[in-house]
Amino acid sequence: MTDVLCFGEALIDMRGETQSGRRRYIPQPGGAPANVAVGVARLGGSSGFVGQVGVDVFGSDIVSALAGYGVDVSLTRQTTEAMTALAFVTLDHEGERSFAFYRNGTADLLYESGMCPDEALDKARIVHVCSNTLTTPDIRKTTFAMMRRAREHGCLVSFDVNYRQALWPDDEVPAQHILKAAGMADIVKFSREELEALFGEGADLSGNLLKEGVRLLLVSDGAGPLHAYSPDRKVTVQPPTVEAKDTTAAGDSFVAGLLYGLGRQVADSMAFNDWLEKPGNIEAALAFSARCGAFAAMHYGAFEALPTFDQLQGMIPETG
Repeated sequence: MTDVLCFGEALIDMRGETQSGRRRYIPQPGGAPANVAVGVARLGGSSGFVGQVGVDVFGSDIVSALAGYGVDVSLTRQTTEAMTALAFVTLDHEGERSFAFYRNGTADLLYESGMCPDEALDKARIVHVCSNTLTTPDIRKTTFAMMRRAREHGCLVSFDVNYRQALWPDDEVPAQHILKAAGMADIVKFSREELEALFGEGADLSGNLLKEGVRLLLVSDGAGPLHAYSPDRKVTVQPPTVEAKDTTAAGDSFVAGLLYGLGRQVADSMAFNDWLEKPGNIEAALAFSARCGAFAAMHYGAFEALPTFDQLQGMIPETG
């Protein structure tokens, strides 16, 4: 079995650093679903990455890096038809990042659902996707098909919004596509910033999404309280207080921590309801996931910022 199968974009983060008054960019493999796959593997879980990169130096670096961290890359394709996507990442003095993307017709956007065999979904407990594969019609069609297929094969479906406005064409309406994808998932994560950017200040989708079948809705708020909603209750957890250096992979590290735990504790989609109802499960899972996110925020980069299980012990406090 594979604990977590992550679908979507893998790209190169060109991380900006200022040295001697000049900005230089350091290439580092990344991409939200790829980060989650590495995060799960780093913690000791089994993960695979489903997606496509180019037959270029960046694509080969990504595949090599994923494999080096223990991610199953048997479903990671390389194509000669397009290049690997790039994201230029700039950090402010508080470690918050801004992005500029080079992702027009890149390899990740050409992936089709039929490229992923049924056997891979049969062997997966959880399938994880993000909204960056909703930005154009073809890859959006692929993403919805992957989510439907995952449900048909009894997988838990996880959706992290991970909204990047710069990736969306002007003639698209991100909110409607993101809301559709959220309604197709069992586990959904928004940041408070994303919720308000997409749906307005003070937006609360918990009631509507839970009615649609979402079983665990998470709303993060940086260093602020993390809220979780299930059909029966609401849980609030305060993340650890740390000095952030780079928040690029913090949200992905949080998701990886959550899915790593679920992959070990929940055998299939049907068992998830029992897990949700058991007292203390949500609280413990969120506390662990928040520690994973805090660790990543303390370190530069994407893959290399994600913690191992041992690194968390004694380094990140359990409460804020």
